[in-house]
Amino acid sequence: MPDKTSLTNKCKSLGEARLKIAAEAKTPEDWERLWNKPAHDYPFKWGDCWKQCIEYFVDDFVSEVGFFIDILGFPPNAFDKCYAMFTSPDRAFYFSIACSTTENKTTPPDSIRIQFMIDDILGTAAKLENRGIVFEKKPTHFDEVGSPLFTGFFRSPNGVRIDLWGMVDTED
Repeated sequence: MPDKTSLTNKCKSLGEARLKIAAEAKTPEDWERLWNKPAHDYPFKWGDCWKQCIEYFVDDFVSEVGFFIDILGFPPNAFDKCYAMFTSPDRAFYFSIACSTTENKTTPPDSIRIQFMIDDILGTAAKLENRGIVFEKKPTHFDEVGSPLFTGFFRSPNGVRIDLWGMVDTED
């Protein structure tokens, strides 16, 4: 039976080979030529309910629930006194929060980010500010002045960073 160390070593070797390709590929043709099929096929077949869920643990469950439901408007998919699973209105993704316990410690705020690629990032940011959201970084050019890709972020009450990404027509 394989052990964790041998799996980690195998993954490291596979990952190094992938990063070597990323360093070498300069054109789409290079990618096509250098990229190999994964070592194994994708093993998961989606069930009938939710497809994936990222979960994190918080000390202040009450504030996080109020934030996601009543400030950001996320529909709950599952909900009780110490657990909430949220989804989007089209049920395209899921994430959940749970009360921290002695067994499930609070997730450090910067250990995860929730990211959204949205339409009308500037209008959405203004709408969120009207709801009381305070941006640590208001949406602005991602990389260089003139880039149409904008990004900004704010945090949940428990400090989880929420990034907004969007394209802005900068030629107006």
